[in-house]
Amino acid sequence: MTDRVVAVVDGNSLVHRAFHALPPTLTAPDGRPTNAVFGFTSMLVKMVSDLRPDGVVVAFDQGKPAFRTEVLERYKVQRPPMADELKVQFPMVKQVLEALAVPIVESPGWEGDDLLGTLAERGKAEGVRVLLVTGDRDALQLVEDPAVEVVSTRKGITDIVVYDEAGVKEKTGVAPERIPDYLGLKGDASDNIPGVPGVGEKTAARLVAEYGSLEEVLAHADAIKGKLGENLREHADGARASKLVATIRRDVPVEIDLAEVRWGSWRAEDVLRVFAAMSFATLTDRLFATAPEAQAAPELEAAEVRAIAEGPEAVARLRAYAAGRPEAWLGVAFDDGAGETLFPDEGRVLAVATPAETVVVRGPEAGAVLDELVANAHVAATDAKEALQPLCPPGEAAQPCARSLDAVDPARLFGCDVAAYLLESNRSSYELPRLVEEHLGRRLPESADAAERAAMRAAAAAELQPVLAGKLVADGSWTCFERIEMPLVPVLLRMESVGVGIDVRVLEELAAEVGGRIDGLRAEIVALAGVDFNVDSPKQLGEVLFEKLQLPAGKRTKTGWSTDASVLGPLGASFPIAARVLEYRELTKLKSTYIDALPRMLGPDGRLHTSFNQTVAATGRLSSSNPNLQNIPVRTELGRSIRAAFVPPDPGGLIVSADYSQIELRILAHVSEDSGLIEAFTSGIDFHTATAARVFGVPLAQVTAEQRRRAKAVNFGIVYGISAHGLSESLRVPRDEAQAMIDRYFAAYPQVREYLDRVVAEAHRDGYAVTLFGRKRRIPELASSNYNLRSFGERTAMNHPMQGTAADIVKLAMIEVDRRLRAEGFAGRMVLQVHDELVFEAPPAELVRLSAMAVEAMTRVVELRVPLEVNVSSGRDWAAAK
Repeated sequence: MTDRVVAVVDGNSLVHRAFHALPPTLTAPDGRPTNAVFGFTSMLVKMVSDLRPDGVVVAFDQGKPAFRTEVLERYKVQRPPMADELKVQFPMVKQVLEALAVPIVESPGWEGDDLLGTLAERGKAEGVRVLLVTGDRDALQLVEDPAVEVVSTRKGITDIVVYDEAGVKEKTGVAPERIPDYLGLKGDASDNIPGVPGVGEKTAARLVAEYGSLEEVLAHADAIKGKLGENLREHADGARASKLVATIRRDVPVEIDLAEVRWGSWRAEDVLRVFAAMSFATLTDRLFATAPEAQAAPELEAAEVRAIAEGPEAVARLRAYAAGRPEAWLGVAFDDGAGETLFPDEGRVLAVATPAETVVVRGPEAGAVLDELVANAHVAATDAKEALQPLCPPGEAAQPCARSLDAVDPARLFGCDVAAYLLESNRSSYELPRLVEEHLGRRLPESADAAERAAMRAAAAAELQPVLAGKLVADGSWTCFERIEMPLVPVLLRMESVGVGIDVRVLEELAAEVGGRIDGLRAEIVALAGVDFNVDSPKQLGEVLFEKLQLPAGKRTKTGWSTDASVLGPLGASFPIAARVLEYRELTKLKSTYIDALPRMLGPDGRLHTSFNQTVAATGRLSSSNPNLQNIPVRTELGRSIRAAFVPPDPGGLIVSADYSQIELRILAHVSEDSGLIEAFTSGIDFHTATAARVFGVPLAQVTAEQRRRAKAVNFGIVYGISAHGLSESLRVPRDEAQAMIDRYFAAYPQVREYLDRVVAEAHRDGYAVTLFGRKRRIPELASSNYNLRSFGERTAMNHPMQGTAADIVKLAMIEVDRRLRAEGFAGRMVLQVHDELVFEAPPAELVRLSAMAVEAMTRVVELRVPLEVNVSSGRDWAAAK
């Protein structure tokens, strides 16, 4: 026998074990479940790390052998259908194995056990030691030769145990070659092998040890007394059939040369791409450590790909290259060598990657070089907004930086993060290391040197640009990228640079008032509880509410009683303490998040500079951070009080709000082509009143305020795929009444029902929903066997064409409004975007002209079957302007 060792893995067994061992919350960046794939890959890496086989083969079932089903008709029929979440992961497991260059063995009509038996037999013949990696006990029968051992997982998915012949005897009480006899007697419930009733593991082992085989046990059944002997005699045929079914075959026709199988023969680029696409970053180093002699993970080394050059001569070469090749894409990245802020001239490091070299420009000249590039060259950046930010840092909007941004041609700008976002908007982040691994098949090394960091990011941007651009075109997302997302970048930069005015005195007064209300609520909650406790502690609050006060509908979690809004909300009407807790939480959250925090977040110019994010919301909507201005309540008194602190810079100035009216419903009318819905919008009658008249079957003049309120809830609920249960909770009406309202709505607008059904069917077919402008949202939940997840996916499919299209229209409106503000010489500036609203600061003299321009630009940015409507209002602060 040679020293060569080959591990043969039972793929189905280990994939199933991994699926049930790990939580279903593990997902790939695109939302696909990966718990089985991750667990399987972890087991594989751990096994190789511990046992060091020379090669690995993975066998998969491809049907059930006819001889087993003929002998035992019920063989494995009791197993439930494979869950959809598991089914979709088998191709992903095979994708991982292909990247690892691990041979996959399958044979039509044969199970993995038989493939393991066949390869074990072949290994013995070739003098190869074979490790059979499986969770099935049947395989223990194959350990009848020192050249074959079974590797099984014991606890979790990475704790393994190796069975040799002695280990099999210790585990089962019988020799490996007697495992079929043993199983013929005791059966195997997991495979629906009946065995003999009343015969368990110990009895089966004792009988085989005493008589030597199943046949001998049955031959002596007359001598075995009691119920055991009676069962052996009565079920003799079943026992023989069970043994035959449990016997692993060793003659499956498979083509593989075990002598040629090599672990570590992968292409590292393939591994990195697949692992990055599945968020397996934690496995990468562990994997490569199992085969140090294999191809190492290739790194994106700017020093090797392009020589890093700096100094006057290098900058001159860069300028000459950019001037001579205006169509070439240059990778651009900034870093801050000073380690303080991104914008100080002395610490600024600009790196520009060309095919020949990466040029590093330091200090004040970096800004001038960037100015030239954005005006004359094609610029790719890992984060386009971040790369252009030095042209227009916060607080300098009125200075020459604005002219630099004006020179940006979006057609010559490429943001790698935005491109990746359009391809997969479900991801939580679009960090450069993952993009490099997934799309380039290499790794981005860490570096403490600012110039090297910038050089590598610039080189990465230059290499990612053609790859991502090609994928955008193939995906059908290029138009959205070119027409909407890239033109929006300079718009957002201008808004971030301008910032918004904040009246700190308003917030200081509000802090004192709200602080007093919070103290009063805390005291009231303690008084209602009848015991002093920490109201801010969910654990203590849960014990008080559900143990001391015995409030109903308590819900246990791993850490104690749940006290979230879904639990306390329904209790508020009957139990004042629950209502007070919810009010207390709202006040404390708004106070800490906005009232106390905003004054500390003002820039040196005394203004608030939020960041607008293009790659966060899967819907396509913008989000904001530092601070998040999307979550300030609109309809509550406290929310309006906070908005009152947002003021224009000049005492006589105005805040102007331009807000789309019912934009998603208008989009629904357009895409569904429902004649009644279109008429409701074009008739000039209040839309919700018109809907109420249709739904409740009453004349327009007789529609009550309550009927209009209910119609409004149905109108907006339909856009979000609301259910009868959701509508009943929203309106506080019985479920059957809510269902009747939904039914009447679809009877009044039948083409809406047809459209929504069609959208869901298409999403099931394609795996995504799409907007009018080609923005795709992938919806992996549609493939789930879990009803709640699948229902969520269907609601998402219904909503995305409306909400996503609304996001696209708002972005197009921002681009057009920004263009006209500059082209027509307005002093007013766009400072915020929240949901469907654009917010401006403007002098009173421009109010009429600015309002007319905003309405014209926002309503004409797209032509729908129903007119878009924009409401413009103004005031001395943001609250007064709403």
